[in-house]
Amino acid sequence: MWVLWLAFLARDLLQVALSGVLPVPDFTVLALSWLAVSRCRDPEGLFLPAFAAGLLWDLRWTAIPGMTAVTYILAAATIAWLWARMSHGRGKPVLFFLLVYLAHLVVSSLPFLLFRQGEGGFSVSVAQQAMALVCVLALTALFIWSGRTSHE
Repeated sequence: MWVLWLAFLARDLLQVALSGVLPVPDFTVLALSWLAVSRCRDPEGLFLPAFAAGLLWDLRWTAIPGMTAVTYILAAATIAWLWARMSHGRGKPVLFFLLVYLAHLVVSSLPFLLFRQGEGGFSVSVAQQAMALVCVLALTALFIWSGRTSHE
């Protein structure tokens, strides 16, 4: 579970350091996705830490406490549920990549969709997704390297 808090801290520090310069991918949802896949048979232990991380993020950066917390829980639950129902096959890294990237896309685009930040907000969201793509590719490479291509 330490990886979740490390990702949260890294995102927060980078958000402060690169504010106005570069959009920072949501490392917390990437860590939650990794944990949801590795604990797909028993994901309930992720819900409270996911809620706490989301609530802390909301209290630190956004105006609606609980919005990110709920999306983190839904992302972790959905990924764990889908991963547990997949068959053992060769396409696991591709499915891992798609699940993690879609989770990041939905969670990080939600504030943009809810608050309509204008054209400038859209370009920031696209840049954030491009940076997240690199992070998700690295996480997928780590997934392949670690041998997590079967259920644990």
